[in-house]
Amino acid sequence: MRILALLPLILAACVPAAPPGERSVLAIGDSVMAWNGRAGIPEAVAATLDRPVVDGAQSGAHLTHPRAAARALGFDITQQFEGGGWDWVILTGGGNDLRGQCKTPAEAGILAGLIDADLTGDIPTLIARIRATGAKVGFVGYYDGADAEPTGFSPCQGAFDTINARMTRLAARDRGLLFFDAGDVIETADTGLYDRDLIHPSRRGSAVIGTALAQAMLRFEQGS
Repeated sequence: MRILALLPLILAACVPAAPPGERSVLAIGDSVMAWNGRAGIPEAVAATLDRPVVDGAQSGAHLTHPRAAARALGFDITQQFEGGGWDWVILTGGGNDLRGQCKTPAEAGILAGLIDADLTGDIPTLIARIRATGAKVGFVGYYDGADAEPTGFSPCQGAFDTINARMTRLAARDRGLLFFDAGDVIETADTGLYDRDLIHPSRRGSAVIGTALAQAMLRFEQGS
């Protein structure tokens, strides 16, 4: 059973609070998670785990969107999770909050708002809310941009590395939190793993990330 987005805007605004079956997985986040539709990261997770996966991710989503209308349409990742008895919630997020602000005086404040050196902020708060329902959480860290040429997110690579390092520390103190660094499986020299914009994953890139994420989830369960 696989429940995946046909109309992302509608689904993102109407993610079911209750899972469709036992051991169900909810995917939330931004375009890294949402990219490639039925050939995206959630699809690869569903195929590898053979479990129901609901895709509530939305391209362009912020961790916390400042506009109420955007939040109502699913562009706020903190609002994409509505509770329920999910086995896992997998997510991405933070890139759109930082885009355009990296290497500017605003970067440090935005980064701290996402997750600061004391491991507080919007990301830990969302994870704690999910974990309070009993669900395990898989946070997917951003991979590096392709070597081929810089993109609009290239200035943010240092900030992403900081988020990943802080998420590694957060996961070390929570037995129900898996931090999965997508950079471990995306080879920056292989442009075939990237879409034409050299930002988002190609179909093959999504399959590589989703399959490796699902395998990490299985190992995590076995070690729990």
